[in-house]
Parts: sequence; C-alpha cells; structure tokens
Amino acid sequence: MKNVVLIVDDDTINRMILMNILSDDYCVIEAENGYEALQILDAHEGRVDAIILDLIMPVMDGFEFLIQCGESEKHNDIPIIVSTVAGNPEHESHCLELGAWDFIRKPYNAKIIRYRLKNALERSQLQLMKKLQYMESYDALTGLYCRDRFQRETRRLLDEYPQKNFVLVRLDIAKFQLVNSFFGIPQGDGFIKKIADMIKEYFSQNPYATYGRMRADVFAMCMEYQDKRELENMAGLFREKVRKIIPEFDMIPVFGFYLVTDPKMEVNAMYDFAKMASKQCKGSYIQNFAYYEDAMGQDVINEQKIVNMTRPALEQEKFVLYIQPKYDIQGDRIAGGEVLVRWKESDRGMISPGEFIPVFERNGFIMQLDYYVWEHACKLLRGWLDKGYTPMPISVNVSRVSVYNPNLVDLICSLVESYQIPPELFQLELTESAYTTNPFLIRETMKKLQERGFTILMDDFGSGYSSLNVLKDIAVDVLKIDMKFMEEAEIPGRSENILASVVSMAQRLKMPVIAEGVEKKSQVDFLKGIGCEYVQGFYFAKPMPSEEYEQLAFCAS
Repeated sequence: MKNVVLIVDDDTINRMILMNILSDDYCVIEAENGYEALQILDAHEGRVDAIILDLIMPVMDGFEFLIQCGESEKHNDIPIIVSTVAGNPEHESHCLELGAWDFIRKPYNAKIIRYRLKNALERSQLQLMKKLQYMESYDALTGLYCRDRFQRETRRLLDEYPQKNFVLVRLDIAKFQLVNSFFGIPQGDGFIKKIADMIKEYFSQNPYATYGRMRADVFAMCMEYQDKRELENMAGLFREKVRKIIPEFDMIPVFGFYLVTDPKMEVNAMYDFAKMASKQCKGSYIQNFAYYEDAMGQDVINEQKIVNMTRPALEQEKFVLYIQPKYDIQGDRIAGGEVLVRWKESDRGMISPGEFIPVFERNGFIMQLDYYVWEHACKLLRGWLDKGYTPMPISVNVSRVSVYNPNLVDLICSLVESYQIPPELFQLELTESAYTTNPFLIRETMKKLQERGFTILMDDFGSGYSSLNVLKDIAVDVLKIDMKFMEEAEIPGRSENILASVVSMAQRLKMPVIAEGVEKKSQVDFLKGIGCEYVQGFYFAKPMPSEEYEQLAFCAS
C-alpha cells in the first residue's frame, strides 16, 4: 500500500508539479490552505503519512497550520516538509521551532524532493516504532514499568541474585475512587503520578529493585530487604507522604508483602500472594500492611499445580471432547450437539472445567485449549463424514480471550479447510459478555465468519444488562437461553412471560432459540407451548464422550 502525502498549497501550478513528481510512488491528496488541510486530516485520521506545506496561503497560512498540528495529539507525529523560497532563514528557524521536519526549495528539484520525503517517512516510522516499544514497556501516565515489563524485569532480577532476600510488594490506595468522584479524573491522574514519584524516589538508591504500575491505583515492587522492620518503616513513610497529597481525605496506602522463599516461582504467583496479604488490612484504619501466610495461599497453590500440569496434559492429549446433544423438541429428534472439554488425569481422575477454565483464562492458555478443541472437533466431523454419516452441526466455544486474537478468522477458516469440513457443520458459540466487552471488534470478526458460512450462537443470552443492544448491533444466528433464568425470578410468572416474549421476538427475527439447562418435563412442555424449537439439558442427555454421541446420533436403531 502506498504512503499518503498531503500537499497544502494555494498555488494550483505548484500542486500540479508536486503531484507529477510524487504520484508514481505515493497516493497524493491536495488542500488549498491550512484550514482545508486540517479538515482533511480529521477526515482521514491516521491515514496521512506526510505533509508538504506552503507557508503563504489565505484563510490559514503555513505557520498557523504548524501551530495547530503541534497542539493536536492526533496530528503532531506527522512529518511536515515546508516548501519555501531560498534565502529566508528567519522563516526556516520559526518553522523548525513550530515542529517542521525539513524543507524543500522552489523551484522544485524532483530528485531532492523524493529523497527528502523518503528520509522523513523513514524517520517517522522509526519514531513510531520506538514509541510503540516504549508504550509496550512503560505506563503512559507514570513512566513506570507496565505489568508485563515489571514481571520480566523482576524475573531477571530474581534469577541474577538468587542468594539475596527479596520481597514482592503490592501497593494500592484505599478509597482512591473518591478522588476521581470528588475532584475529577485529571486530579486523580495527578495523585497517581505523585505516588509514582514517591516510588521512584524511594528506590532511586536501591540497585536491587523493580517497580511498576499494574493498573489504576495499584503498584507492584520487588526489592531486596534486610528485615521486616525495614518494610514496616516503608509502609509508615508512605502513609505520612500520601496523607499530605490531598489533606481533605485521609488516603491510606495499603501494602501486601510476600517474602520470597522460592525465587523460581512465577512472578505472577508472587504478586497474587502479595495481593492476598493486602486484602487482610482492607478497611483497617490502624494497620496498612500485612504479610502473606501459607493459609491464604491454598487457592494459588492449587492454581499453580494446574498450570504445571497443563502443557504435558496438552501434549499427551489428556483433554478429551464430550458432546451434549441438542434436541428439536417440535420434531422430537436430535439436532446436533455442543462440544465441551474434560481433563482426564490418571492420578486425579476427571478435573472439572470449573476448576481449570478460569485458570486458563487468567494465564492466557485458554487460546491454546480453544484451538485444541476446535481441531479435535474438526477431526470428529471428518471421521463421521468418512464413515458415510450425515452429521448434524456441532458447536464449539470461543473464549473471550480468543476473540481478541487478530488471526481468529484465519485460524478457524484454515482448520475447517484443512479437514475439508463444510462451515455450516462447525458452529461457534460466544457468551453474551464477550459481545459486550468490545462490540466493534466482535461485530467485525463475527461478520467475517458469517460471510465464510459459519453460524454464530450467542450463549447465555439475557444474563447481562445489554442483551437487546447487543442483538440490535451484532448479527447472531441463534440465541441460547439458560433455564436458570426462570428459577431466579422473585415475581411469579414474570420470567415465563419474558421467556415467551424473547422466543416470539426471535421468531420474528428468524432466529432459532435453544433453551439449555432443561431438566424437567414441565419445562419441556412449557417450551413446546411457547414455540421454542431446540433444547439442551439433563432431561434429554448429559454431556457424553464423543464415542457415545456417535452411537446416539448415527447408530441408534
């Protein structure tokens, strides 16, 4: 794709000359003055790569344009090359002061113009790359390490000095939300910057320390320490300093200390221990620090065990596919199934998805598990087709983490193509909460998948507070509603009426509804009565190994 160059000049002949010089290598657009150029930049935000700017123009001249661009966060990184008549050093000096990158002289020399524009674009790309690298490593507000960089640097520190005594510290500010509520976000940002400055000052003389901002008012530090008294003095010092920032509120810095006993432990786990400790003094005005104790950490220990078992389990294919059938209750026949995953361990038996799925979502492994399940589902479908069966569609789950994968569409399409699976047999389920997290991203991704022939199911419809908005804005093909929705109603009859209305609405939208969690005959009768087409639940069948599903779907007499 060609770079876009904006020529800003009121002289038609000058614009035509520059257009002839550049049009073979660049996409060139034109403006007759600075005001028109700003309008073009706003309309093409992020798509203009360089500007060639004349100085003397009506409406808005080049100097004012430079000022406006310099004050705009959206446009101040665009390289601007000023077109001048030779011999006016004052103009050139002023242009450089206002942010111009380079100059070209009139009359134009085509070769010099091309080189100077090329050099400016290369410098711009280099600066952009450095800026992105900085943003990946440092928190934009405070200049401290961001979470990922903090963890990497802490890992390096612990590995380099395994004999030293380290403590992992979590710091957050009790009642911080009051600052934003009463004084506004700018004041809140200023408060956070002052906390960051305190941290920088405190650790400025300590070569064996790392520190970063984890989120909002939460910070983490790893430091060498001599004894607990040193840590408690630090907590007291910070308390006195924080109190002085906004005297109107007695803001309390809360510290959680994890004394590192195993430097090989994942930094994330250490941070979780420190977080558990900090929770012990939440709401306490007297004590603003606490130490991690083993009794707090059984959940984290169990989680770490799961993490340690994960990769071998994947390599040894201990994750197995179960399928829960879906039934067409109007026609009283099986109508496909939902693919679920179970984890079989020789020493622990079956590990519940409720135990390992949340862990995988936190550490990112859920993306690999998703792909594993999708591929094995494709293998199942391919096997059934090779046996001469005519399978009904099966659906697989797409986690919220996988939705953010920019290659999601290509991954799924490549899988079904490599196994030669018709897309209509491979359906995709997303929870409603995934749709509400980033509606624009989901909308674009789901649209691309639907264009490729995939059916999209919205799981847990009605569980959130924005269901109708989601349905309005994002095209889905099938709604899934959990029958627990009916159990939670405080007003008798209301949930039944709402469910009947949802089914009626879906029918008008030509959108099938699957009721899941169906466990009673009375529920089946009710669903038949309101016109619900499909059900899923223990009343008909529990999730079963894929071999049993195959017998049920294709071999039943």
